[in-house]
Amino acid sequence: MPLAACNTSKQLQENEYLLNKNIIKPDNKNINTEELEGYIKQKSNRKILGVFKFHLGVYSFANKGKETKIKKWLKNTIGEPPVILDTTLTNSTLRQFKLYLNNKGYFNSNVTKTIKYKKKKTNVWYNVQSSKPYTIRNINYSIQDPVVSDIELSDKQNSEIKTGDNYDIDILQKERKRITNKLKNEGFYNFSKEFINYTIDSALNNNQLDILLNIKNQELTDRENPDSVIIVNHKRYTINNIYIYPDYNSLELNTKYDSLIFYAKKRSSEKPSDLYYFLYKDKLKIKPKTIIQSVFISKNNYFQLEDVSQTYKNLSELHAFKFINIKFADADDKDSIKDISDKNFLDCRIQLTKLAKQSFNIEAEGTNSAGNLGVAGNIIYQNRNIFKGAEILSIKLKGAMEVQKIFDESSSSEIIQSSVIPFNTIETGINASINIPKFFIPVKQEKISKYFKPKTIINTGFNYQRRPDYTRYITNVSFGYKWKEFKLKTHIFNPIEINSVKIFPDSAFAAKINASTSAKTKNSYSNHLTLDTRYSFIFNNQQINKQVNFIYFRGNIEFAGNTLNLLSKLTNKPKDEDGTYSFFNIKYAQYIRVDADFRYYNIINKLNTLAFRFYSGIGIPYNNMDILPFEKSFFCGGANSIRAWKIRSLGPGAYLDTSQINRFDKTGDIIIETNIEYRFPIYKDLQGATFLDAGNVWLTNKNSSFPEGDFQFDRFFKEIAIGIGLGFRFDFNFFIIRFDAAVPIRDPSKIENERWVINDINTNKINFNFGIGYPF
Repeated sequence: MPLAACNTSKQLQENEYLLNKNIIKPDNKNINTEELEGYIKQKSNRKILGVFKFHLGVYSFANKGKETKIKKWLKNTIGEPPVILDTTLTNSTLRQFKLYLNNKGYFNSNVTKTIKYKKKKTNVWYNVQSSKPYTIRNINYSIQDPVVSDIELSDKQNSEIKTGDNYDIDILQKERKRITNKLKNEGFYNFSKEFINYTIDSALNNNQLDILLNIKNQELTDRENPDSVIIVNHKRYTINNIYIYPDYNSLELNTKYDSLIFYAKKRSSEKPSDLYYFLYKDKLKIKPKTIIQSVFISKNNYFQLEDVSQTYKNLSELHAFKFINIKFADADDKDSIKDISDKNFLDCRIQLTKLAKQSFNIEAEGTNSAGNLGVAGNIIYQNRNIFKGAEILSIKLKGAMEVQKIFDESSSSEIIQSSVIPFNTIETGINASINIPKFFIPVKQEKISKYFKPKTIINTGFNYQRRPDYTRYITNVSFGYKWKEFKLKTHIFNPIEINSVKIFPDSAFAAKINASTSAKTKNSYSNHLTLDTRYSFIFNNQQINKQVNFIYFRGNIEFAGNTLNLLSKLTNKPKDEDGTYSFFNIKYAQYIRVDADFRYYNIINKLNTLAFRFYSGIGIPYNNMDILPFEKSFFCGGANSIRAWKIRSLGPGAYLDTSQINRFDKTGDIIIETNIEYRFPIYKDLQGATFLDAGNVWLTNKNSSFPEGDFQFDRFFKEIAIGIGLGFRFDFNFFIIRFDAAVPIRDPSKIENERWVINDINTNKINFNFGIGYPF
């Protein structure tokens, strides 16, 4: 494929040259070449990984020889025709560069081009000779409205324009937007950025300029003399009545509404209650208090754009309405307004169209768990307003069948056994959850800030799994809270999480487990109970619909078994034969577990992204159980981890399982993992990716069943597994189907000086992964 450009250049006509690349050479490091690239009128063919002109290569391949339907499809869909140098466009680029430099304060700069030809290809060099930039000497204000003047001058410290900075027209536009938003949050409902302009005085002859910021008053047509205008100050509006339509229907124009006056107490007991008018048909189907907890607009307050935005967001997060519209108009009931001579009032109307209260969904899916194929189906019922407080009840019935490999004692290998149908594993279960849009605590909701967007989540589930070698029952119950400190920070606190696992192995499998010398293996397939408390903190500064870099972080800390251990001691409960306590004849776990997931997304441009992830964690069991429960242990491998290994097939440490005895037990108490993935477009909804995954799991203590599986500071870095691969993603907006293929290039289970296995790469070493959504 790298030779495609050469092949294409041979197909060019006389005096046609393939544009190989554009090069910008500024003489000033402060000039942003990335921004200049956006003004280039003719760009070279797209590259993958910044090197390979894949699309041009496809076009060149399809354009040779006899045309076929496949070649035509490749040429017109994935292919990209060669970009032929057009000097008219390069000259246009020069003009755009000069305009850009003027906008950045580099007036009278010189931009030239140099075109270098080599055979049938050419590179275009844009040479930027910048002038000395103009800087801002003084900032003055001309504001006709005294109220607007007081507000703006008192907020000058937040101005985007700073004395001594370079003149930059983009900064001036940002300042217009900042002032507009500031005034809209101070009651100036009708204010817009068109009232703001600048007068620039650059005739100082010292590369300095003065800026005069003008904020004009409104110009209105004189009613008595339509041919003339009158100048008036900007109107500052106060909120009057707030009307809420909880079952609004835009098709019913002449609806007769019942009405309810609702008083909502404010957080401060010194302030009077807020007053809201509910207009509804027949009867209220959702409690007024639930809606009011999401409304930030208050009577007798100045109009604030931020309050409107927050109201939209919070009402949307109730997931009870499919249509939300907030309208403002001059107040109708002026007779009820006192002292209207110097005030302007707005009525607010909040129109809400409900979603269907109940819904059923049926889902079908294919599964691929560690290479074991299967099918699954879910029946989901939702009630979006079960207790008239926008509570969401979800009930999911799940059924799945899968082909599982089982261990054959006679051949020491994995085989597949099944009956008439090709599936030997069955899983069924039911899960019920309720999401309550408030804190379920004995405290009045008015005492809690609306900005928290509080939620109480209760979840319970039962799962039945029947495999060829054992049957397992899993029961779980959790109760917790979720809230936002502000839009970037989310907190989740689950004071109670109960998880019970009961397993019934068949005689052959039980014998195999009993014969194992690994306590971890025995614990993984024995009955156990966990009662834990978990807290999670999430930071995410992603800006939806904006192509900017962002960070995601999630940290978790979890404690388990302490309450049960204290109860056992207080009640003098006798210990079992192995020196541990049980609860309802099930041994319970006691541990602390901490993990952190950090991700950084570098948005190279609209179509290309470089994603980085680092994940690490540790679990420490103590007192009642000296082994971390299987479902709380860390593991590597699989579609969302180190993709060159199957799920739970890597580690711990440098351990190599030659006997196959511990083949089920590739988990650890410590994990370190990092991933780097470059994502790029191929064709329409088809995207590509190339990635590198690295990491491993380790045990906290030495274990004779897993030699070299423990974590040691002087050698853990030598036991990092590394895999590389390529992937395809089919992006359908509402979900992504992902196929990844990866191979190991460093295997820690090998002898230390033989762990680099790049020379051993072959098709047999490829591990294929199927997933829904991005891996991170």
